[in-house]
Amino acid sequence: MTTDWERAWLARREVRWRRGMEVVECFRFADGYVATVEYTDRDVTWQLTAGPVSLAGALFTVALYIQHGVTPQIDPDGRMFTALGDDGPLQVFTETADQPVEYIYVDTFRTLEEFPDCIATGPLEKAFQRLSYSPRRELRSE
Repeated sequence: MTTDWERAWLARREVRWRRGMEVVECFRFADGYVATVEYTDRDVTWQLTAGPVSLAGALFTVALYIQHGVTPQIDPDGRMFTALGDDGPLQVFTETADQPVEYIYVDTFRTLEEFPDCIATGPLEKAFQRLSYSPRRELRSE
């Protein structure tokens, strides 16, 4: 598990982690959230998510990357998934994995509690609470 990442920024619409010149960001976009990785020394940014996903799904992709160095894969229908083996998340590039794996889809997550045990949710809780917060707006009576 990679532990040298630190949360560098947390606001209502975005959260950012940093490790040296590498930045992982999760932010609100369209009707969901997107996660990206940026290499600031090379002016390169790429998406961890294939497009807007649920907040839990975006934070799951962030956790895969910063905790395990794994990025989600995409099935023929365009759904993001990862394989879970005995030692945690891994990428599988053949139809028959070298070890027994369970495939889990990013779009199935709605809360952090649904994440597999190999994902440490503690570092994600404040981000989930802050980004999912929507102030209650009450109509004024006249």
